[in-house]
Amino acid sequence: MFPFGLIALFLSSLLVSLYGSLNRPSFKPLYGYRCLQGEVFSTSYNKVWFISKGHPYYFYSRRRLYPSDEIKICGPFRGIKVKPKRLEVERSFIQNLRVKLHNALKSQFLKRAQTKVEKKLISALLFGENWFSKRERKRLSLLGIYHLIVISGMHYALLFSFFLIFPVRWKLRYYLAFGFFAIFTLLVLFPKAPAYRAFFSFALFLIAKIWERNYSSLKALLFAYVVSLLLFPYWFSSVGFWLSYLVSGALILYYGARKVPEESFLNNFFGKFLGLEATLVVSAVLLPLLAAYFHFFSFGSFLYSFPFTFVVQGFLMSSLLNLFTAFSFEPFLYMQHFFANAFGYLFYNLPTLGVVKTPHFPKVLAYILPPLILITLMVVKERKLRAVALIFGLELLLLGLF
Repeated sequence: MFPFGLIALFLSSLLVSLYGSLNRPSFKPLYGYRCLQGEVFSTSYNKVWFISKGHPYYFYSRRRLYPSDEIKICGPFRGIKVKPKRLEVERSFIQNLRVKLHNALKSQFLKRAQTKVEKKLISALLFGENWFSKRERKRLSLLGIYHLIVISGMHYALLFSFFLIFPVRWKLRYYLAFGFFAIFTLLVLFPKAPAYRAFFSFALFLIAKIWERNYSSLKALLFAYVVSLLLFPYWFSSVGFWLSYLVSGALILYYGARKVPEESFLNNFFGKFLGLEATLVVSAVLLPLLAAYFHFFSFGSFLYSFPFTFVVQGFLMSSLLNLFTAFSFEPFLYMQHFFANAFGYLFYNLPTLGVVKTPHFPKVLAYILPPLILITLMVVKERKLRAVALIFGLELLLLGLF
């Protein structure tokens, strides 16, 4: 059968790529006193990035702002930095609802946290906010575990495993899961590329289950790509956006039909070589981007992937149990504290081994190598692990040359 649907989605992805490229943010330095209107697209501590007429700017604010807030800001500009003298914030009904629900749920978790690291894990793993300090974020990268604290498909797979154990009929579990994911993603979280990608992919999976249709992971990924760029065209210039989609695409092409979203997180976790097979695939496609844009590569993904994945999944699972039981069952709270303390101990005590600095790695290789890897995974049918290992070895050789 001719894959008309896949071809249509592929062509649509090319069109939205063009749309994203034409609408990507471009820096336009401004000087002197100005007033601009724009939309907040990123926050980190009190640093707020907003986009106005396709140009990004930032400022520091004592007021708590959130992505998707509409703002009007007046003040002296110096390049892309503005010192706000007047700031007005407008929030739609949905944005107000999102902020209130987000803060209400988060406050319930934070007031029961025992340590600072537990509060930071709660913010990152449940609410998509990274409150780790600059030094801690660098350490997360050097340990090779930054991806574990970003809400992504791995977390959605664990969330979905809860609905598989519900003793319900008439496909009710899929309706419940769809409702939960929609509320969690669109109302509790603020726009993040990995979370939105996982939501759209899982939404298509759940719809396929409800309608009793076949599900294609590749079609779901392309659909998520199209919708994401239509909603947020400025993501096209985000390295994090491409990291998320390239990793997902590589894993889908590598495993093919052998893995689907409903597969238990335990099966994923205790896969071949305790998950190192998937780590090798991910590392092969990410190495050129990390080397070119972040100027280092860490072998910590191989060294620390298993213990940190176990701790993060345990923390997330116990936190969800606390949510579903309204914090009324003490053992679940103890579990959450235990996994948070375990994460803190490992995070602050394990050495950062196998870090390779790559200050001169050319960006052109970051544009060429990942697509070539994806094409290789499409072409190679047998012995894919050997092919990926060979590609990864060649990339390491390139690291040595540059």
